[in-house]
Amino acid sequence: MNRNLMTLGAFVYLWMASLTGIAATDAYSEEAPVPVDDQTLYRFEILSDSGYTDERGRNVIDVLEGYQVQLALSVDTKEGQPVIGLEPKFDLKGSSQLIAPGEITSLTSTDESGILEFGITAGMKGMDQLTVSFGKNEAVVHFNIISLAINDFPTAPTLEFGLNWSELMQANIQFVDGAVEVTYPDMVSSQDGETVKVSGFMMPLDPDLEQKHFLLTSSPPHCFFHIPGGPAGVIEVFTDNGIEASWDPVKLEGKLELVKEPTTGIIYKLQDAVEIES
Repeated sequence: MNRNLMTLGAFVYLWMASLTGIAATDAYSEEAPVPVDDQTLYRFEILSDSGYTDERGRNVIDVLEGYQVQLALSVDTKEGQPVIGLEPKFDLKGSSQLIAPGEITSLTSTDESGILEFGITAGMKGMDQLTVSFGKNEAVVHFNIISLAINDFPTAPTLEFGLNWSELMQANIQFVDGAVEVTYPDMVSSQDGETVKVSGFMMPLDPDLEQKHFLLTSSPPHCFFHIPGGPAGVIEVFTDNGIEASWDPVKLEGKLELVKEPTTGIIYKLQDAVEIES
């Protein structure tokens, strides 16, 4: 595997792995796990690496439009024993999308530490609410979704007759028997192997001014360790002639390739890409 592809895999998979620190730091228990009981009241908490309590006493997390928030549910008995095997219900109100358990890791219920990982992809500006429940237990978190315009961030233009992120990000990603499986929306799967137009933001993979291999992201990248939108918000781009690196949105045309069994975290590729005006 070449250096760039290894780097690419590390970038995209970091969003999946980063919750490990949350679980180990905030929810570690030396107690033996106990089986789940839907009649019991537990210590039921949503963990995150950010967030605060607002003036109304609500648990709030600030997030930019299109970005991901990684979360974990922590479930313990009142005596501090972790609860294993709990499968909660998720009720998300607003324009954000749930990254369900099974999409981040292979687990769909709490593990021996009483932890279950999940997340959301932020939608449009506003206040969204997520309720996680099981039996008599419930935890609520609010997402204060901030417009990209507040930081003078540009947005990817919507292309007429193009393939837009509102369609690309409908892809569903799950772990099945230790492997990653992707279900693509019909609008996207019908264009596999076709020449398409896309727009987005360049994340270079090397220091050259002319980029021949880079990532195209749905929102402006603010950090090399957090990919906007997750795997469904990224396209790996290959071009023969190179495209000049830019902070501004770029418009591209190329052959769309859907990666049905991804091993590096990439589910979209654009081959033979060229920059276009519209």
